[in-house]
Amino acid sequence: MNDNNPYQPPQADVKPPPVPVGNLTLLAEPRALSAGAGLSWLADSWALVKSNLVVWVLITLALFAIQFVLGIVPVVGDIVSSLIGPVLTGGILMGVRAITAGDALRFEHLFAGFKENFAPLLGLGALTLGIFILFGIIIGGAFVGMNMDLMQGELSRPEDLLSGVNTGLIAVGVILLLLVMMLFWFATQLVALNNVPVFQALSMSFKACLRNPLALIVYSLLLLLLLILGVIPLLLGLLVVVPWIFASMYVSYRQIFLK
Repeated sequence: MNDNNPYQPPQADVKPPPVPVGNLTLLAEPRALSAGAGLSWLADSWALVKSNLVVWVLITLALFAIQFVLGIVPVVGDIVSSLIGPVLTGGILMGVRAITAGDALRFEHLFAGFKENFAPLLGLGALTLGIFILFGIIIGGAFVGMNMDLMQGELSRPEDLLSGVNTGLIAVGVILLLLVMMLFWFATQLVALNNVPVFQALSMSFKACLRNPLALIVYSLLLLLLLILGVIPLLLGLLVVVPWIFASMYVSYRQIFLK
């Protein structure tokens, strides 16, 4: 008996094809890795730093100088810093990609994001700024509301205010912050290196974080340890730790998203 139904609507594979990236391909779905991957991201990225250490130090010094200059400009400096943060980071990640392709890291890679994918990277910075402004308004409004309750006698003691903050506001704030971090964790890599649209990059980043919680926890704890060690010798260790972090950002993205 013939099972073909001439009236059945045609079926097609509507899943988008993988996006080629040089010799690598962007996966349609991010991989799920073991907890040990968090350690491998740092271990595998060290070679990308030590082979170009002098240029890395120059890039890091320039990055610190840019952030310092912007930091002394009230309000506007903070806004500009937030806007161009993904642009600068994207350029550095392009430099890491160049190293893995066998090319040399160049100082100009720091500004590569202004030439390639500038608009979406700037949009990512604007979105980040907007979310954290909204986040600040919500938290600030909650504090104002509790202060008003305290003044009106609804919260009779300061301890009541602190108790409310500890049990409610801090918990909600931490959860919201974690969700925001998950949205943006891999977003810059995807936009800068794969031309992924901003909102799609946010979705893919969130999904990748959901699939790799243990690896990200291990990685974050190791980063915290590295930052502490980098700060101890008069902040000089940051000249090595910061490039190492950028290199590990690329390695983690490559292990999760590329094949």
